[in-house]
Amino acid sequence: MYFPDLSPYQYLEREAAESPALNVGWLDLEHDYPKGEVSAQALERLRQECSAQLVNHMRGWHACEFCRPGFFKRYRQPTIESSSGKPIMLGSAEIRVKGKDGKVYAAPNLIYHYVEKHQYRPPEEFLEALLNG
Repeated sequence: MYFPDLSPYQYLEREAAESPALNVGWLDLEHDYPKGEVSAQALERLRQECSAQLVNHMRGWHACEFCRPGFFKRYRQPTIESSSGKPIMLGSAEIRVKGKDGKVYAAPNLIYHYVEKHQYRPPEEFLEALLNG
Protein backbone atom coordinates (compact mmCIF):
# COMPACT_ATOMS: atom_id res chain seq x y z
CA MET A 1 0.00 0.00 0.00
CA TYR A 2 1.46 3.34 -1.02
CA PHE A 3 1.15 6.65 0.81
CA PRO A 4 3.45 9.62 0.06
CA ASP A 5 6.01 10.44 2.74
CA LEU A 6 4.79 13.04 5.24
CA SER A 7 1.16 12.81 4.09
CA PRO A 8 -1.46 12.40 6.85
CA TYR A 9 -1.73 8.82 8.10
CA GLN A 10 -4.89 7.13 6.82
CA TYR A 11 -4.27 3.38 6.61
CA LEU A 12 -6.53 2.58 9.56
CA GLU A 13 -9.29 5.18 9.77
CA ARG A 14 -9.93 4.67 13.49
CA GLU A 15 -6.25 5.11 14.31
CA ALA A 16 -5.96 8.17 12.05
CA ALA A 17 -8.83 9.89 13.83
CA GLU A 18 -7.60 9.06 17.34
CA SER A 19 -3.92 9.94 16.95
CA PRO A 20 -2.89 11.99 13.90
CA ALA A 21 0.42 10.94 12.38
CA LEU A 22 2.43 11.40 9.18
CA ASN A 23 3.21 8.56 6.79
CA VAL A 24 6.78 7.42 6.19
CA GLY A 25 7.96 4.40 4.22
CA TRP A 26 4.73 3.20 2.62
CA LEU A 27 6.37 2.17 -0.67
CA ASP A 28 5.27 0.29 -3.77
CA LEU A 29 6.52 -0.55 -7.26
CA GLU A 30 4.49 2.12 -9.03
CA HIS A 31 6.07 5.09 -7.24
CA ASP A 32 9.67 6.26 -7.08
CA TYR A 33 11.15 6.79 -3.65
CA PRO A 34 14.16 8.74 -2.35
CA LYS A 35 17.39 6.75 -2.16
CA GLY A 36 20.54 7.41 -0.22
CA GLU A 37 22.63 6.38 2.73
CA VAL A 38 21.30 6.22 6.26
CA SER A 39 23.72 6.24 9.18
CA ALA A 40 24.49 3.00 11.00
CA GLN A 41 23.11 4.61 14.17
CA ALA A 42 19.79 5.45 12.48
CA LEU A 43 19.54 1.94 10.99
CA GLU A 44 20.15 0.40 14.43
CA ARG A 45 17.49 2.62 16.03
CA LEU A 46 15.11 1.63 13.25
CA ARG A 47 15.85 -2.05 13.92
CA GLN A 48 15.10 -1.51 17.60
CA GLU A 49 11.80 0.21 16.83
CA CYS A 50 10.78 -2.47 14.34
CA SER A 51 11.55 -5.28 16.77
CA ALA A 52 10.06 -3.86 19.96
CA GLN A 53 7.64 -0.97 19.47
CA LEU A 54 5.07 -2.48 17.12
CA VAL A 55 1.45 -1.33 16.77
CA ASN A 56 -1.47 -2.34 14.56
CA HIS A 57 -0.47 -5.98 14.17
CA MET A 58 -2.14 -7.57 11.16
CA ARG A 59 -3.13 -11.19 10.61
CA GLY A 60 -1.03 -11.60 7.47
CA TRP A 61 2.14 -10.22 5.89
CA HIS A 62 2.78 -7.68 3.19
CA ALA A 63 5.60 -8.95 0.99
CA CYS A 64 8.34 -6.65 -0.28
CA GLU A 65 7.33 -5.74 -3.81
CA PHE A 66 10.91 -4.84 -4.73
CA CYS A 67 12.41 -8.27 -4.18
CA ARG A 68 9.44 -10.59 -4.75
CA PRO A 69 10.68 -13.52 -6.84
CA GLY A 70 9.07 -14.94 -9.95
CA PHE A 71 5.67 -16.57 -9.89
CA PHE A 72 6.87 -20.14 -9.23
CA LYS A 73 9.63 -19.38 -6.74
CA ARG A 74 9.13 -19.54 -3.02
CA TYR A 75 9.24 -16.20 -1.20
CA ARG A 76 10.95 -15.66 2.14
CA GLN A 77 9.52 -12.87 4.26
CA PRO A 78 12.18 -10.39 5.47
CA THR A 79 13.12 -10.79 9.13
CA ILE A 80 15.21 -8.96 11.70
CA GLU A 81 16.62 -10.14 14.99
CA SER A 82 15.22 -8.72 18.21
CA SER A 83 17.47 -7.75 21.11
CA SER A 84 16.72 -11.16 22.65
CA GLY A 85 17.87 -12.90 19.46
CA LYS A 86 14.37 -13.90 18.37
CA PRO A 87 13.67 -13.47 14.64
CA ILE A 88 10.83 -11.06 13.85
CA MET A 89 9.08 -11.18 10.49
CA LEU A 90 8.60 -7.78 8.86
CA GLY A 91 5.53 -6.65 6.96
CA SER A 92 2.82 -7.37 9.53
CA ALA A 93 2.74 -4.32 11.81
CA GLU A 94 3.55 -0.63 12.12
CA ILE A 95 5.82 1.53 14.22
CA ARG A 96 5.34 5.03 15.60
CA VAL A 97 8.22 7.47 16.01
CA LYS A 98 7.66 10.69 17.94
CA GLY A 99 9.81 13.76 17.39
CA LYS A 100 10.79 16.37 19.97
CA ASP A 101 8.36 18.76 18.26
CA GLY A 102 5.48 16.38 19.02
CA LYS A 103 5.01 15.15 15.44
CA VAL A 104 4.30 11.44 15.19
CA TYR A 105 5.38 9.36 12.20
CA ALA A 106 3.66 6.11 11.19
CA ALA A 107 5.61 3.52 9.20
CA PRO A 108 5.17 -0.13 8.28
CA ASN A 109 7.75 -2.25 10.06
CA LEU A 110 8.92 -3.31 6.60
CA ILE A 111 10.63 0.11 6.52
CA TYR A 112 13.74 -1.47 8.03
CA HIS A 113 14.05 -3.81 5.04
CA TYR A 114 13.44 -0.94 2.60
CA VAL A 115 16.25 1.09 4.15
CA GLU A 116 18.70 -1.79 4.52
CA LYS A 117 18.15 -3.64 1.24
CA HIS A 118 16.66 -1.09 -1.16
CA GLN A 119 18.47 2.11 -0.09
CA TYR A 120 15.25 3.91 0.82
CA ARG A 121 16.08 7.18 2.55
CA PRO A 122 13.28 8.37 4.81
CA PRO A 123 12.67 12.11 5.18
CA GLU A 124 15.26 13.99 7.24
CA GLU A 125 12.70 15.01 9.87
CA PHE A 126 11.81 11.34 10.43
CA LEU A 127 15.49 10.41 10.83
CA GLU A 128 15.92 13.30 13.28
CA ALA A 129 12.92 12.10 15.31
CA LEU A 130 14.24 8.53 15.21
CA LEU A 131 17.61 9.58 16.63
CA ASN A 132 16.57 12.40 18.97
CA GLY A 133 12.84 12.11 19.62
